[in-house]
Parts: sequence; C-alpha cells; structure tokens
Amino acid sequence: MKVRDIMSTPIITEDEDTGVIKIAKDMEELGIGSVVITSEGKPAGIITERNLALKVLLKNRRVSDVKAKEIMSSPLITIAPEATVEEACELASAKHIKRLPVVENDVLIGIISVRNILTRKPEYVRRFYPEVRVLASGWTLDRLEHSLSDCEAFLVGKKVKRYKERLKEVYDELSELMSYYVEDKELKDMFSSMERLYQDVEGKIAGEISIEEQRKALESVLRKIRHTTYWRKQQSMTSFASGTLWFRDYRHGMGKELRLPFKRTRPM
Repeated sequence: MKVRDIMSTPIITEDEDTGVIKIAKDMEELGIGSVVITSEGKPAGIITERNLALKVLLKNRRVSDVKAKEIMSSPLITIAPEATVEEACELASAKHIKRLPVVENDVLIGIISVRNILTRKPEYVRRFYPEVRVLASGWTLDRLEHSLSDCEAFLVGKKVKRYKERLKEVYDELSELMSYYVEDKELKDMFSSMERLYQDVEGKIAGEISIEEQRKALESVLRKIRHTTYWRKQQSMTSFASGTLWFRDYRHGMGKELRLPFKRTRPM
C-alpha cells in the first residue's frame, strides 16, 4: 500500500505572513488539525493545534501580532506519494511527528497522518503508542462471521469442496489477525476453536467428513465470534486512558471518512 492510496487531499495551505488568528479560524471552520505554511509558494513548514497551544497560548503572546512563520515547525519533513505506508510509519515514528505532507516533483499534493495510517494499518499502533493494548474490532469480526456463515450454507447444501475452501479462507485470515492482535485473548480462543475445526477436515475427502459433526463444531465457533462481535460493535473507539483501542476495519466500509473541503490552491 502506497502513501498516495491513503493520504488526505486537497491540502490546505497558508502563506508564512498570515496571522495566526486567521489560521486558527480556518482550522476551526474546516475541522482540521494542521495547515501547511508556504514561503514564496513553496512548502516551508507546518502549523498544528499543538503549535498554537505551546507557542502562542502558553507563551501569553499577543495573538494579533503573531505570524505563521514565527511558530511553524520547520524545516518541513515530507514524503513521496510512491513511498510505502510502512516507510511513512517509520519516518513519522522516528521524527516523533503525526503528519507528513506529501510532495511530488516539488508540488504539495496531500498529507498523511497517524490517523490515516492507523485507519488502514491498525497493527502499527504500537509504533506510536507503545503502551496501548489493541483488540480486533467488531467490524473485523463481523466480516469473519459472515464468511463463516457461508461455510454453514455450504454444509447444508453438501457442497463439501466449497465448504473446505471457505473454511481455509477464514482460517488464514484469523491466522493473520493473530499476528497483529497478539494480546487479544478472545481472538486467540476463536482461533484455537477454528484451528481444531479446520484441521479436522484438512486432507479429508468428502466421504470422510461427517456433515452433522461439522455443523455442531461450526456452530460452536460461530457462537464465540457472534458474542464478541456484538459487544465490540457497541464500541467505536475507547479513550486512550482506558488502555484499549477498538479500531474500525477499513475494508468493511463503516462510517464516513473525513474529507477536507476545497479551500484554495496556490502555485508551488
């Protein structure tokens, strides 16, 4: 996955001589947490809510006298659109920043944030928040439940080949999830049950598989997934104070992503 695939666009910019009052108003109006600052039309720095708080409010500075260039973070750390999300994650983590403007041929084309990264790659959360314990989201488990329910339908129709194929797909995905959510005890329990179910049919031919026994074992696994899915879908994301994060699964397409309204363009 490339930076281009998940960056936010269009990018909002302000000139370095713009007053911070205007910048703060624009950020509030557009519901954004940062603005890229340009000098002679070229990216020169970035102002975030943190800059405003630490360099203006806590310093008791006269807001009307402060210009963007006085408080912006500079030099600007950028990344190319063809860089991988993994590379963006490593750069942001190494530099202890949460936003990376995306530049192509010296032109600012977007911005990628920690939020962008974690929405698509929740397993990277420990790189930014090492103390957080991450659990698989209800939306992820909901998708698995639907896939496993298909297995049940294949059994009823005695489509053993399709049953085994779908069972393997679910087993493989659970295996992958286990490598991400290593502290998720309920997910581990589901995987153990699923592993026993899968190993029971792996290598067997159709005549060796008991449909009734498979239905009972499958229903047992489904009950575990449905129970956990129900409770986790009641949550979207708990606070960091609780020490547990529940991430929505981007492939499930739940909710609406924040889209920045177009404000202005400047030649770079």
